Amino acid sequence: MELLPLVCLCLLSCSGDAVRVVVEEDSDAVLPCLISTEEDISGKLFHWSKDDQNVFLYDAGVHSEGEQFKGRVSFFQDQLQNGDASIKITRTKMADSGTYSCDFPRLQPRQTSIIELVVAVRVVVKQDSDAVLPCLIRTKEDIAYQVFDWKKDGQQEVFMYDAGIHYNNGLQGQDEQFKGRVSFFQDQLQNGNASIKITRTKMADSGTYSCDFPRHQSRQTSIIELVVAVRVVVEQDSDAVLPCLISPKEDISGKLFHWVKDGQKVFLYNAGFHSQGEQFKGRVLFFEDQLQNGNASIKITRTKMADSGTYSCDFPRHQPRQTSIIELVVGAASKPYVTTVKTADGMVLQCGVLGASPKPKVEWKDSSGNILPVKDLKETESGGLYDIVLQAALTTTDTFRCVVTQSKISHQTEAQTYASVSVPPPKAVPPPEPVPPRKSVPPPEPGAAAAPGSNTGLLMLFFLLLLLF
Repeated sequence: MELLPLVCLCLLSCSGDAVRVVVEEDSDAVLPCLISTEEDISGKLFHWSKDDQNVFLYDAGVHSEGEQFKGRVSFFQDQLQNGDASIKITRTKMADSGTYSCDFPRLQPRQTSIIELVVAVRVVVKQDSDAVLPCLIRTKEDIAYQVFDWKKDGQQEVFMYDAGIHYNNGLQGQDEQFKGRVSFFQDQLQNGNASIKITRTKMADSGTYSCDFPRHQSRQTSIIELVVAVRVVVEQDSDAVLPCLISPKEDISGKLFHWVKDGQKVFLYNAGFHSQGEQFKGRVLFFEDQLQNGNASIKITRTKMADSGTYSCDFPRHQPRQTSIIELVVGAASKPYVTTVKTADGMVLQCGVLGASPKPKVEWKDSSGNILPVKDLKETESGGLYDIVLQAALTTTDTFRCVVTQSKISHQTEAQTYASVSVPPPKAVPPPEPVPPRKSVPPPEPGAAAAPGSNTGLLMLFFLLLLLF
């Protein structure tokens, strides 16, 4: 898919005005050159050079290519009769960026056309990761005392460097969106490297970036398209919203945008008319009331496993062309159900996961994050969907979490429960046997004779005293 079409920023003339051609890396670039008299030039000499380096030489039917362009440059034989000396460079690369001249050295007056070729590099990163946007001055000279300026979509100030002063050490003017997230490579300035790194990328960072050397003798600009790929993870049979917003925001109700999945049509909108791909018939909606805000997002209903894939949202007629990349993953594990179950061996923690794809890893963890030993694990698979039931012995009172991880899609969900170990009641101690009451002996009646043997103790004490003395 062509990313950035040929863009001419000014009209070609024979007075030396420059034409800018912007193309995507690995695509073809046509560099225009027409003689003002439109006469037949098939028997004449013309020469293409880039920064004084040979690109293509044509001399009355004999032609050759420069070393860097071997096998990649062609001309339009059938157009020579119309004075057209344009060339096409195939499989362009970033090193092809530069200032080209098309010269008729033997023509009177001598005619020269100047074309600036910018090979736009596409950088695709995942959301929340870092993105390095490359920019190298062609002369590879030391730029520590030069000025270079990074902008997004021609408006937002991303990063400016001016002979050691920049947005990270006092220079004012940086857009709020990029504050604290952009750095440059200080040790690479001596090699002409003005690349920057944007950290913690987000979808709003997607767009066309330009790196410009405004005060350099041969002004040079690099174009980089940053695409921050967003991942949308949903359960099967649920709805998925795939985001796509044009930058800067503008009304797109009268424009064309196109959604494609792995090269297959999903949804096409063209100035009010819209249609859906066969696989998505009756399942794709767009947000009509949001078109005025540049919102081309769509919603896919009743998602199924086959909907998983890489989606692109493209504005093919927009200048510059804009593309958003979204990865849809259908089959994420839903929140697991957890419970406690009484078994012959005692109470166990049980966790169930239904209809997950890809196959998840299921674990029980205690409040300290320790993984509990598996007591029992049951797994079943049907149509690529997995049902899993995991049990772990309950040995202590705590708050437990069942954690479900799908590493392949960077998805994790969990559920928790509080469970206590029942303490058995203490063994019952039988009450002591009652002590029978002592029989009470009635006191002797007054004047009654003592019972025999009642004075025996006194008599024994009397005889002991006699023996002692």
